[in-house]
Amino acid sequence: MKSRALLSALALLCVAGCDAHFRTVWHGERVAPGSVIKVTSFNLVWGVEHDDRDVSQDSFALEYVSAIPDDDVQRREAEAVAAFELVRPASEQWGFHSASLAAFPRLERKGRYDLYRFERQPDGHWSFKRSAAKVFATD
Repeated sequence: MKSRALLSALALLCVAGCDAHFRTVWHGERVAPGSVIKVTSFNLVWGVEHDDRDVSQDSFALEYVSAIPDDDVQRREAEAVAAFELVRPASEQWGFHSASLAAFPRLERKGRYDLYRFERQPDGHWSFKRSAAKVFATD
């Protein structure tokens, strides 16, 4: 009888713990006066390609939901530069020469988004290149 009650309680906990309406976890960060982005991911990325470890390719990667999801590319790039300031000090402290940012228009990771690749120049200055990317729906 005890084991049946324990199994029933465990099953109830499993069912109650399953949420069909998964919500993306995020952390709000102010990057400019009046502009708050939703940071959804901040990761240390190892430089590995085809099982070859390349320490010089280690970097940080930040993903966020843009506060400027419209077609104004210059404003989105300015926001990315401001968002990069969340990553730059850690990147420099770790001696990294690159970082990447992915700026999504909404919390759902579907459709088009901007990908920014920041590179540190020998003089210490950072520059970036923006490219468009797309997440294909799996539904």
